[in-house]
This record gives sequence, C-alpha cells and structure tokens, in this order.
Amino acid sequence: MKRASELAALSREHHHSLRLAKRCLDTLASGDEKALRALCREIAADFDTTWERHFADEEAVIFSVTDTLDGEIRELGRRLVAEHDRMRELARRMAQGDCSGLESFGRLLRDHTRLEERRLFPLVERSFTPEQLAAVARRTGA
Repeated sequence: MKRASELAALSREHHHSLRLAKRCLDTLASGDEKALRALCREIAADFDTTWERHFADEEAVIFSVTDTLDGEIRELGRRLVAEHDRMRELARRMAQGDCSGLESFGRLLRDHTRLEERRLFPLVERSFTPEQLAAVARRTGA
C-alpha cells in the first residue's frame, strides 16, 4: 500500500511490530517454556528503546492532533492510545518475570498495528495539514 512519505518510518517500524507479534504467537504455539521466557525477557529489555519510543512518537505527533479533531479519527486515536497503555502494562509485567500476558501482547500488537496501517494512517493522510505531516516526519526521521 502506498503510504505518505511522512509516515514511512512508522510504517517500517510497523513491519517489525508484526514480526514480533508473530514470534509471540508462534512461540506460545510451540509450547517451549524456555523460548517463551527468553522472548518475554527480550521484549522487556527492548521495550523502552524500541516500542516505548515508537509509542511516544505516535502520541506526540499523531494522537495529540487526532485528539483535537472530530469523528472517527478522534475515537480511533483514543482507542489506540489506550492500547499503547495496555501493551506498556503487559511489558511491565514481563519485566517482572510474569509471562502470562505474552499471548495478549502478541495479539494486541498484531491487531493494533494492522488498525494503524489500515484505518488510522489513511485518515491521517486525509485529515492532517502539510505542516502536521511534516512534524510527523521530523519526529520520526522519515
């Protein structure tokens, strides 16, 4: 799908999100407890530098704008921020050694990423001003 160049960096990161989501679900399906624990440790170790940074970028330059708009884009933005908070909580629990939320994390990350790509980004492309899109690009290095 053709994406506005200002959103390209986030879309590339979304590819990594989908790969991680698949790893979560595949690891669970394998039944390998050692691999499951290793993946939880990896997610916890990478969360702040990779996923939290991604969430913070989206919240600063996309969701801060969607919250000022009306209709679907506003409601979608609020839902996606709530999903960020849920993933933060699941990652925090993984950092404490609780891997019981790995399936929820994987499914939520997959569904969340698809929702951003399929519904949010097309709305952003239509609704944001050129200046707002430029701010996304500056923040994300697109």
